[in-house]
Amino acid sequence: MTDFINAINGPIAINDLNKTLMHEHLALGLAAWESDTLADNGTRRDVVARCVDIIQELQGSGYSTLLDPCPNDIGRDIELMGEVSARTGFNILFAVGLYDERLAGTYWKFKAERDPDAEQYIADMYIREIERGVRDTGCKPAVIKVATGLAPFSHFESVAMAAAARASVATGVPITTHTYGADGEKQLAYLTDRGVSSDRIIIGHSCGSNDGQYHRTICDGGAYIGFDRFGLAHHNSDENRISSLLSLISDGYTDQVIISHDCVMNYRASHVGRGRNPPTISPLHFSKVIAPKLLSSGLAEATLDALLIDNPRRYFRG
Repeated sequence: MTDFINAINGPIAINDLNKTLMHEHLALGLAAWESDTLADNGTRRDVVARCVDIIQELQGSGYSTLLDPCPNDIGRDIELMGEVSARTGFNILFAVGLYDERLAGTYWKFKAERDPDAEQYIADMYIREIERGVRDTGCKPAVIKVATGLAPFSHFESVAMAAAARASVATGVPITTHTYGADGEKQLAYLTDRGVSSDRIIIGHSCGSNDGQYHRTICDGGAYIGFDRFGLAHHNSDENRISSLLSLISDGYTDQVIISHDCVMNYRASHVGRGRNPPTISPLHFSKVIAPKLLSSGLAEATLDALLIDNPRRYFRG
């Protein structure tokens, strides 16, 4: 058990985490985004200003913290997170990790294929960032990111997951995962078989599935379950997410649900047309749209506090 967690600009007390969103992105860019010379990325000032505006809106609604679990290979921007946090006083937590087979950087897939020591190399990189900081910044990640496509997991994904398990066991830092709304129970089994305690794992994007048994299998396995794409209609409907969430709460799983949106405030280059993409969804969508619907269904304010305050604290505390 720990009383502090690493934020972008230094350790903070876990008890100081008030309303927290557990899966949002200040910036994201698919591998090789820098090579798109037609893309309009705006100026650094534009990018920072957009993030500051959104963060200040969150502060106005009582939020204190967000986790940006962007992996190393798809646009993680330590300097951006640090500047935005310094300007706003908002807690920004970040991740170390690699993305899935489909979208990961070619460098890492090549390394996993050709280097017999790739698993240990990746684990060493994760541990080095967690214990000493990213390069010479001193900034230390709060979580390890794992990402897979649908099972069976690829060789690269298996190597990266095994490295994440090694690093988590060595440092005590928890894991959050990316799924496509399926096979989260297989991720959970893979990680726990390698020594990671299930209560140190969030199975992400589980709200992409409407299968209540799938949700319960993850929770019964002891993990947290990510209802972290509220507002993203192309992955599922909010009506389905609300129905599944209320069912989990009714069945006694309130303490294991994590809430967020998977908002991207700034895309690096653009994978839709030539221009910059706007934020995919407001990170206030849950508070402004979903929470009133939950309350009108009879959910108590205290349950919302459990989802947004108590559960993130418990996950980080261990």
